[in-house]
Amino acid sequence: MNDKEREVNSVFNIAVYLKLMASFIPDADFEQVSKMVGNIHDFFKFSDREEILEKLPYIKSNLEQMAAPLLKRFPVRKSLDEIVADWDQFFKDDSEIYSYGLEYGWLEDRINIQGFIPYNHIPYHFRIGLYAHRGNLGIEEEFLIKDSFNCLVKAQKAYDQLKEYGDFKQKVIQQEGTKDFDHETVRKITDLKYEVSANSRLAVISFYAFVECFVNSLGFSHAKRNAETLSESDSEILYGKKNGRFLQLKSKIERFHQLIRNDRKTVIITSDESQIQEPFVSFFNIYENIRNSAVHFSPTKEQIWLKPADWIEKAEQFSRLALEVALVIWKSCYPELPYPDYIGRLDYDTFMDKAISYIQSLEQVAEELKTIDYSNLISKH
Repeated sequence: MNDKEREVNSVFNIAVYLKLMASFIPDADFEQVSKMVGNIHDFFKFSDREEILEKLPYIKSNLEQMAAPLLKRFPVRKSLDEIVADWDQFFKDDSEIYSYGLEYGWLEDRINIQGFIPYNHIPYHFRIGLYAHRGNLGIEEEFLIKDSFNCLVKAQKAYDQLKEYGDFKQKVIQQEGTKDFDHETVRKITDLKYEVSANSRLAVISFYAFVECFVNSLGFSHAKRNAETLSESDSEILYGKKNGRFLQLKSKIERFHQLIRNDRKTVIITSDESQIQEPFVSFFNIYENIRNSAVHFSPTKEQIWLKPADWIEKAEQFSRLALEVALVIWKSCYPELPYPDYIGRLDYDTFMDKAISYIQSLEQVAEELKTIDYSNLISKH
């Protein structure tokens, strides 16, 4: 590759850089920038050498003017050529980057984007939506906490229906002078009881999964950001292993916060049964008993046959314990930060309201579908 070819590539890389930035900056016109990049690509590919050399300074000047405000707002940590080469690798690897988003840490390593997302802390692997998903942000544990509250709200809704339906049917048999529910009523009550129990169990398991995912996320993010200063053994621990073997959640909680804290103090002990304190005692006891009864049941273990009211009580208690545990872990890692902005500040009411809104939205869809007169719909075939 001669000098002119290198210059052409460098100029085109400015255009690709603009497309990269336009893919996640909300107020950028991605379609227009993408079209411009395509036109420049075609010009360089299909035009003759003389025309390219003639117009190259003009193209370069225009692109540099367009890039200047972005470079000022977000100073680069690597050269544009290096950034574009790394960006192109996503497409060579067929990683569907526009569908799944870009890791904040990938950008952070190459471009100073401090202040772009106004959170008090942003994990390395926090996802930034691109193109059609611009403005959307997310991380894996957010899915799990939403799942957890979704199950909890479904259990609560089924329990409310059970009480209302049972009270109604009780009044009916009193008016009719009969003693017992008919078979159809018994079947419906049984189905509602199952719905309460099933969603309560799923809620407990999901809340536990959220806490473990949250802890794993804290460790992974710290390991990625401090790869150059951490020892090999400390990095392995933050990735959830020791000597090649996976660590239990209790061990990860205790070891991770020691490595993440600036002072390396131990403020949570979870591996020693004689020193573990609340809320961790209740959190692990409730989960382990329910898990044992559901996954490794035997007559000597926790009963899986519980009244709906008992299941709801366990699920609601555990849901609050889970968020309390997560917040205690967070503060043990980052004592200077009261809560994590990136995951709704672990605010119970916020996630509960979102789950209720989600269920209501589904109910509205179901009601809307009931009003559709399919006989009046004209087939397109």
